[in-house]
Order: sequence, then structure tokens, then C-alpha cells
Amino acid sequence: MSTTVTLINVFTAKPGKQQELANTLAEGTRSFFSRQPGSLSSSVVIGVDGSKVANISQWRSADDIAAFRGDPRFGEYMKSIVELASGETMMGHTAYSHTGGVEN
Repeated sequence: MSTTVTLINVFTAKPGKQQELANTLAEGTRSFFSRQPGSLSSSVVIGVDGSKVANISQWRSADDIAAFRGDPRFGEYMKSIVELASGETMMGHTAYSHTGGVEN
């Protein structure tokens, strides 16, 4: 099992706000999260249902996640997300992955 921590946020956008939410998440990743110590990767996935957006990121450790959440900019950023959607978070370790024919 990987020691990398995966953070999965699944949001349900308010009606008509899915694309704006995805753009806000992508910009937050570009300008803030990806620059934090321990940030390894991040993806924003738009659901075909017209309302769901997932933000999936990998981090070196849970402590790195706690540190970025403690940054004052995080609270301001989350206010903009809450205006667009509700959501839930899951944090865990990868038990299995498959990439291009290679099992990990």
C-alpha cells in the first residue's frame, strides 16, 4: 500500500454552476494548492450528470494536508466554493492502481 495520501473531494454544484465550480477548483489548484509543500498531483473531474465535480489530489502526508488547510488563504478559498456547491471529503491511501497496463 502506498504511503502517499489521496484526498478526494466530491462536490454537488448548485444548478447551472458546475462549470464555474470546475474552473474555481482548477484555478485554486494552479495558484494555491499545487504550490504547497507536499502537493504531488491534482485533477478536477467534471461529472456527466451536470452537477458533480471531483477534485482528486495526492499529497506526501496527512500533515501536509493539515498545513495547507491551516493557511489563511484556504478559508477564503472555501468561501468561494461553498457559494457554488456542497461537498464531502475522503482521505485515504491507495490500495491498488492501474496505469497504462502497469499494476501498482
